[in-house]
Amino acid sequence: MRRLPRAGPALSAPVAVLVSALLTGCTATGSASPSPTVSRASGSAAPPTASPSASAVARGGPAPGGTAAFTSGALTLTLRADRPTITAQPDGSVQASIPLPGDLPADAAQLTAALGSTFEVQLDGSVVVRDAAVAFAGGLASPTATTEDGTLVRAQFATAGATGLRVVVSPTLIGSTPGASGTVTVWLGTAVLVSATWGVREGGRSLAVDPTLWARAGGLAAQSATWAAVVAFAPEAGTTGMHDQFLCHALGAADKPTWNLEPWRPDVGSLATLAARCNPT
Repeated sequence: MRRLPRAGPALSAPVAVLVSALLTGCTATGSASPSPTVSRASGSAAPPTASPSASAVARGGPAPGGTAAFTSGALTLTLRADRPTITAQPDGSVQASIPLPGDLPADAAQLTAALGSTFEVQLDGSVVVRDAAVAFAGGLASPTATTEDGTLVRAQFATAGATGLRVVVSPTLIGSTPGASGTVTVWLGTAVLVSATWGVREGGRSLAVDPTLWARAGGLAAQSATWAAVVAFAPEAGTTGMHDQFLCHALGAADKPTWNLEPWRPDVGSLATLAARCNPT
């Protein structure tokens, strides 16, 4: 069984609280809640295109044996349920709500990738999948499990052979009994950028980044893959200051139409960038 690589260290609790306070009131059309941990991607990513290259297809509902499957890019997610709810998003990502298995622990789903792929589990429970060439192949947002009666359950990942990753649901507390009904939600994405365009804003060069829906909400896995795609498209963006602006948008302004990253802004550090609402001067 292959070991699942771990992400880098998380910000300490006091810093996390400070980040939350600094971002209060940050101008955004919505909100997102990924972990404040920075996860730098080590591989490459495809350059942005006018429309996401990923495709998602639900395959005719439940298959024999109580399973259903769908694909996104080169990845296949098999759902261990008779009546999953599958929602295909415009960016090619797919969300699936799976009825909670009656007897825990139990497998809720299994992700399958090509031979030679690796799975990088991040500290927030999201996953980056890389192909044999170490390029981004897709990712999973952190799975969530809920019951209607409020019973504590958890969803986590485990290896499944050389090319698989299982989503396992288990009681949070030893001896606890899950409710009769509930759901496990997983979200698979393979595209991270709708577009990235250089222009002029506030008197200087500005890179307008438009992440996909999955990239805006997929947690550390999405942050890692999206930043790698930005740098692959515009290598000059690969500076600490630009990364701090990117991370600031991912944490506090994820729903803005574009994340505007400007190389002429001073490199003041991540916390000062957050305090300046992503626009240090």
